[in-house]
Amino acid sequence: MYSIAELATAKQYGLDVTWLIVDDGGYGILREYMTGAFGEATATELTRPDFVALAESFGVPATLTTPESLTSDLTKALATPGPSVVVLPALLRMFEPTHL
Repeated sequence: MYSIAELATAKQYGLDVTWLIVDDGGYGILREYMTGAFGEATATELTRPDFVALAESFGVPATLTTPESLTSDLTKALATPGPSVVVLPALLRMFEPTHL
């Protein structure tokens, strides 16, 4: 959710910017690090908005995608003038623990 102000700015100025939001349901990097370091994670799940509805509330077109349709959805968003958002719900394995 760091890009909410940037979303408003891109809409206001008609900038050709596309966001790919990988919605991991919370602080994914921190969750993975805590699980690896301590065996479990705490306080990493966030109440979060519907990112498609949030983008659309700014007047920015948005698409909820899947791994299977990501390429076509992202290609379409990148080809559309002005800002756009593509949301991919996913649980990612982001890095190998560095503390081992």
